[in-house]
Amino acid sequence: MELPQPISSEPPFPIPQQIGKYKIEGLLTKGGMSLLYLGTDPLTQEPVIVKVLLPKYLSQPDMVNRFLNEAQVIALANHPNIVKLYDYGRWENGLYIAMEFVKGISLRKILAHQPFSLKRSLEVLLQIAYAICHLHAHGIIHGDLKPENILINDQGQVKVIDFGIALLLTQKKPVDNGQPQMLIGTPIYMSPEQHVSYLNISFQSDIYSLGIIAYELTLGRISHGRIVLSLAPQGLQKILHKALQPQPEDRYSDMVDFIADLLQYVKSGAFQKDKHGSDYFLELFEKLEGFQTAILPSAPPEWQGIEIGHLQRQDIGLSGLYYDFLDLSSTKKAIFISESVQKGAEGVILSSMLSTCVRTLLTANYALSPLEFLKKLFERIDKDLFAAAFSLCYVVIDTSTHSLEFFQKGYGTLLHADAHSTSITPIVTEAISELQSCRYGHIQYKPNDRFLLLGHTEVLASEIVLDLLKESFKEVLNLPPQTQVELILRKFRLKSEIVSEEHALSLFSLVLQ
Repeated sequence: MELPQPISSEPPFPIPQQIGKYKIEGLLTKGGMSLLYLGTDPLTQEPVIVKVLLPKYLSQPDMVNRFLNEAQVIALANHPNIVKLYDYGRWENGLYIAMEFVKGISLRKILAHQPFSLKRSLEVLLQIAYAICHLHAHGIIHGDLKPENILINDQGQVKVIDFGIALLLTQKKPVDNGQPQMLIGTPIYMSPEQHVSYLNISFQSDIYSLGIIAYELTLGRISHGRIVLSLAPQGLQKILHKALQPQPEDRYSDMVDFIADLLQYVKSGAFQKDKHGSDYFLELFEKLEGFQTAILPSAPPEWQGIEIGHLQRQDIGLSGLYYDFLDLSSTKKAIFISESVQKGAEGVILSSMLSTCVRTLLTANYALSPLEFLKKLFERIDKDLFAAAFSLCYVVIDTSTHSLEFFQKGYGTLLHADAHSTSITPIVTEAISELQSCRYGHIQYKPNDRFLLLGHTEVLASEIVLDLLKESFKEVLNLPPQTQVELILRKFRLKSEIVSEEHALSLFSLVLQ
C-alpha cells in the first residue's frame, strides 16, 4: 500500500480538522506508535475514537502491518464486551482506525479508588473472560491484557480495548532471526514465555494475564506484580494457581475450562464462605450506587414549549448528586439540581432525604412561588444542616409569561443564547436577603432562545471554564439539545479537568418556544 507523505513527522503534531469522514474534536492521548483523537461521525453526530499511526512509522512496513492488523482483529471480534470497529483505511496523512467511543472508566482507575465486592469482582471477571473466550474462538490472542485495557461503561458493562499487539493465528508469526527481541507487552501482566519473546505468545499467555487481573480484582487493588495467592479468597486460589503456572502447558488448556471453574466456584458454598464482613459492606455500597441512580429521572420529560437535552456523569463511587424535573403547573416547569457536600453513603442518604422533601413539599403546596418554595424547603430541613450539607440551583420557566427565574446556592452556571443574535451571556444573579448564601437572576426570554445549565460546584469562579463553556455552546447552537450536551461534554473531557472521573456533573440544554 503506497502511503501519502505526512504533514509532520515530529511532535508536536498538528490536530487535523478531519480524518476520513470523521470531524476531529481534539487529541485524547499519544501512545507508543499512534495518536488517539476524539472525533464525530457527521451523519449520526455520534462520538468516535480515531486512531492514527504515528508519522515516523509510515515508512516501516512491519509497523504499518501491525497497525492494519489491529483493525482486522477488531473487525473479527464482534462481541458486546469488545470495542467495536467502525471503519479503517487511508487518509491524506497516513492510516487511521475508527472505533467505538466507550463512555467508561478503566479498571485500573476504579481499583485505585475503591475495591469491588467479591460478587461484583467475579461478575466483571466473567465478562472479561467471555470476551477473551470469543477472541480465542476466532483465533485471536490479545497479548496485552491489563486493567488499563479494560473499560467499564456507565451501565456496568465491560469493554476490552487496545488490540495493538494482538495476533491472529491464521497469520504467520515473525521469523526469529536470532537478533535480540524487543519486549512487546506490559511486563507486570505478561506471561513468563512472553517475557522471553513475543514469538512465544499463545492462548495460555492471555490466560496468565487474566489470572493476574483476577487476583487484583478479588484483592481490591493493583498488585504491581507482587502475587501472594494466600491473600486471595480461599476457594479461588486453586483456579488462580492453575492460571498462573510458569509453564503454558500447565495452565488451563482453553478459556472454556477457566470459565467453567469460575462458574462452579460462584455457585458453590466456597464462594459464600469466602465473603468476609467487609465484603457485605461493599455489596451494600454497590446497592447504594444503584439506589443513587434510581432516584434520578431516567429521561427528560416532554414539556410543551420546552425542548430539553440532558446528560449527567456520576463520579467514581457515591456522589450525592440529585436532580429532578418538576411539573409545577400547565405553564410553569422547573429543574432542581443539588449535590451533597458529603460523599459516600451519607451523601446518598442526604440527597434521598432532600428529594423526598422536594416532592412532598410541591405536592402539598403546588401554588407556592419559587422563592416561597425554597424558603419552606430550608425550614423543613434543619436550616444549619441544610446550609452546610448542600449546594443547589433551581430554574423555573413560565411559558405563559416567557420568563425564567434562576436561584443559585454555590452551584451551577446558566448561559443564555439570544435567538436573534450570536451573543451568549451568563445569567447575572444578585444576593437574596431572605435566603442565606442564595442568589437570584431573572430574564424575559424570546421564542427560540436557548439556555445551557452546567451543574458543578467547582466551576463558578473559573473564567477559563466559563469561556470554554461559552465557546462550546456557540459551536453547537443550531443542533438539537441532546446532541448539544453530548458534544459539549466531550469538548470538556478534552480541555478541562472538571469532567474527570472524580467529579459528578450534570448538563442541561433548553430551547424555549
